[in-house]
Amino acid sequence: MKTVRIANSVKNIEDADHNVTLFRIQEILSEHRSTLITRILSDLPTYIQFKFYAKVDKRIHQMLKDKLFELSNSKVNLDRYDDIVQDIKSNSNYRVPSHQFFEEIDKLLYAELNPSQLPLMS
Repeated sequence: MKTVRIANSVKNIEDADHNVTLFRIQEILSEHRSTLITRILSDLPTYIQFKFYAKVDKRIHQMLKDKLFELSNSKVNLDRYDDIVQDIKSNSNYRVPSHQFFEEIDKLLYAELNPSQLPLMS
């Protein structure tokens, strides 16, 4: 059995088939990311001000909330977090770090706050 500490709790993973273990890891990492997003959403304007030195109007605020909810409700891509997956698989006790999840969240927010310019076709 493996013990995995995430943002809001401790989860256990029973020794099982490889696919079952991966599915359980995905559930746990998704819950971890969702918890982090919930905390950000509790004061999104302050987070945006702190991270991006920006203030947003109500329309942008709602759009960012919607994007974060969408991310929160999706499953994590295990390929993106492969180093964490491998660490969980190789350790009986593991504490999931948050920095990679914040990088994913911040990348999403940055893309919405700073949309890239599309080249004009002539």
